[in-house]
Amino acid sequence: MSIKIIPQEQLEQQATNSVIRQIPLLFYPSPKTLYAHRAERLKTLANNNPISDYLNFCAIIAEQQANLIKHQPIDIDVTCLLNSEYPPLSLDNLPLKDTWQDYFTPLLDSFSDTTQQIAIVIEQLKKNSTLELQNKALHLLKGEFDKVDGNEAIFIWSSLSVYYCQLASQIKSKAIAENTDKLWLCPVCNSMPTASIIQLGGNNGLRYLHCSLCESEWYVPRIKCTCCDNMKDIQYLSLEKELAAIKTECCDACHSYLKIFDQDKDPHIEVIADDIASLILDIKTEEEGFAKSGVNPFIFAQ
Repeated sequence: MSIKIIPQEQLEQQATNSVIRQIPLLFYPSPKTLYAHRAERLKTLANNNPISDYLNFCAIIAEQQANLIKHQPIDIDVTCLLNSEYPPLSLDNLPLKDTWQDYFTPLLDSFSDTTQQIAIVIEQLKKNSTLELQNKALHLLKGEFDKVDGNEAIFIWSSLSVYYCQLASQIKSKAIAENTDKLWLCPVCNSMPTASIIQLGGNNGLRYLHCSLCESEWYVPRIKCTCCDNMKDIQYLSLEKELAAIKTECCDACHSYLKIFDQDKDPHIEVIADDIASLILDIKTEEEGFAKSGVNPFIFAQ
C-alpha cells in the first residue's frame, strides 16, 4: 500500500466507486505552532542532559524557524502540483527555486553570540554564492548527504524545512491508499522520515511516519519495517522497560531501524527533539548491528 495525494474533486468522484478509508492517512504540518513547540521541548529536554549545550543550540534554530514563518510567510498555490504521478513537492514535480534562501541568511544571523566552532561554520556559509548554496541544497534533497559538510547541512536543511513546511501546509487535498508497497518516503515531498510516532489519543494507536523535511506525517501499519516493508522478525529495543515511550523498531531482514515514539505513554514527546535527546538509544541499537534508516535534520552523519 502507498499513499497518494489527489485533488478534492477527484476524491469526491472516486468516493462512489471505491472504499475511502475513514482513518486519516496524512497529516499536513502546522508551521505556525510546530517550531515554537519544538523549541520549548528542546529547552525542557536540555535540563540536566549531558548534551544540553547541543539541545539549546537546536532550540535557537527552532525559535528562529518559528520567527521566520511569523514574519516572512509564503503563500503559494500548489493545487497544480497535485495532478502528477510524483509527490507534489518532490524535485521531480517541483524544481527547487532559490526562494528558500530568503530564510537562510536571517537564520545564520540569529547566532550573533555563539561558540567559535559555530561561528566558523556560519562564516564559511556566508561566503557561499547563491549557486553554491543551491547545489548543496540539491545534494541534501537527493539524499547525497556525504557531499555536504554535516555542520553546514544543519543550517541549510533548517532553511529548506521552513520553505517546504509552509508549502505542505497549503495543500488543499486529501490522500487515499493504493495497493502498492514502499511507504517509507514522504508522499508529500519524497523525503526520508525522522522517526515514527503513535499520536496522542483519537487514532486508535495508529503509527505515522514524520517527514524530516516538510514535517508531514503519514500512516504506516505497525510491526512493519519502514525501510523494506518486511513484516517478519521485527524486534523492539528500549533503554528502560518494555512499555517505554521510546523504542527502536529493528528489522532482521534489512538490518535497519527507526525509532518509534508513543505519545500515549509520554504526551510531551516531539519527534525531532526527542530523537536528538535519545541518542544513547541509537548508539545501543547500532551496537546490535542495525543501521538507522531515517534522517534527523540536526544530526547529519558523515
